[in-house]
Amino acid sequence: MRVFFGALIAASFAQYGVFAQQKPITRNVPDHPLVADNIADPSVVRFRDTFYLYATTDVDAGLAKGGTPVVWRSADFVNWSFDGPLQLGNMDWSKPYTFTDVKGAQKTGYFRYWAPGKAVLKDNKYYLFPTIVTPDDKMGTYTVVADHPQGPFRFTNGTGVYFQQPEKEAEQSKPIVPDIDGEPFIDDDGKAYMYWRRRFATALENDLLTAQGETITIPTKLPGYSEGPGVFKRNGRYYYFYTLSGNASYCNGYMVSDKSPLGPFTIPAGKNIFIQSDTATGVWGPGHGNVLHVADKDDYLFLYLEYGEGGTTRQVYANKMLFNADGTIQPVKVHKQGVGSYRKCKYLPEDNKALSATITASSFKKERVVTTRIDADKEGGDSSFQGIKSISRTFTYAPDNAADNSNGTRWWAAAEDKEPWIQFDLGKVQKLKRCELYFVFPAYGHSWILEKSADGKSWTTCGEQPDLKICSPHVISTIGKARYLRVKIKGGTPGLWECKIY
Repeated sequence: MRVFFGALIAASFAQYGVFAQQKPITRNVPDHPLVADNIADPSVVRFRDTFYLYATTDVDAGLAKGGTPVVWRSADFVNWSFDGPLQLGNMDWSKPYTFTDVKGAQKTGYFRYWAPGKAVLKDNKYYLFPTIVTPDDKMGTYTVVADHPQGPFRFTNGTGVYFQQPEKEAEQSKPIVPDIDGEPFIDDDGKAYMYWRRRFATALENDLLTAQGETITIPTKLPGYSEGPGVFKRNGRYYYFYTLSGNASYCNGYMVSDKSPLGPFTIPAGKNIFIQSDTATGVWGPGHGNVLHVADKDDYLFLYLEYGEGGTTRQVYANKMLFNADGTIQPVKVHKQGVGSYRKCKYLPEDNKALSATITASSFKKERVVTTRIDADKEGGDSSFQGIKSISRTFTYAPDNAADNSNGTRWWAAAEDKEPWIQFDLGKVQKLKRCELYFVFPAYGHSWILEKSADGKSWTTCGEQPDLKICSPHVISTIGKARYLRVKIKGGTPGLWECKIY
């Protein structure tokens, strides 16, 4: 290998990663999270011919701080994008609030948007059910409504959720349930129901705004703390799914009812935990998720968060669900390869020239080894292990990760790098139509300059985003002829999940 830096520059960057040019090689890593971002607690719906993904935005800051909420959309379930933040009230998700807690201690907190329940279309309006947490950790599931699946959304009662604003008390919105992870279900007769953590459930009024009748607790085969519940219906049977454990041991069990969405629920035959970690395929803690029925294919998909690097670095994957003749769920074969396209009309794939480019960068972070444990299978079985299993995985942040056809790897510049850039050598001068940039932590926004060159020496600007813009991907069109493209990141997290060049 030939280090492209001069010796002095190379030495100065050695402390946090030196890279070399390599021969062009087509990279294809079989690790396909649904989107190029750290997200969790997914719900996906299809309205007309477009899929919409609502989720918690992770920013590796723990549960005390989340990212700006967005709405991802896709025509094919493979290529996802969002344009701007989800608009809801006047909450600033990045603003710190200082307050005194009940013990008299000074604390700092943030508004947080978690686990939006599946969106519902009713009377030409789109209803969404996010959990909103105030800076002092008061939480509830709210009903918000919009004229479009992407918003802007507004609260259905009051004007918003306020903190340290006593003059807004009369306008304070009230939650539909006073806890997290509210998930709706609409039956074939139009009646609505709500499920939330700790196995609680209730019927809803037709307006989707208030509870109807008493709150029940759904009994399950396996005990313990549970969150992220939901219900789906298949062949007249109601399936209630619930989480157990957490972290890399996160898993989901289920109950069934042939009577109603509120039961009575019974224990199905066979294994009760239908999705859990598989160290052979590298899936850890497939937890808080949701079921999507792709009706035209009659496919049932389970979308779930995966452990990632631990904490709030999670990503979302999808695997197919299969059912036995008696309607019981077969244990899901979890993997990271994705489920492929669900586009209704055929289209010709484009040649992504970045996949065979030689890639260099100003720097990259050192690799990180993550070690944790998975608890024993609560139900046992032939393929289960006893006790606790220690597991580890290694994350790298090298330039090649930015063009390996994977949403699960990324290039990330070193923290000491004050002028981060990444460069793509396409091997020869050619006409380029478009470049798509999928930045790390896109909900924070990015600014950048895209330069092109025929010889790697003389550069001209062919695209620029001068101010922080919240979207993914950032798209640059009509680039023209070039052999080299270079992205200089001026603002935002200095990293790329993926770069696509056409």
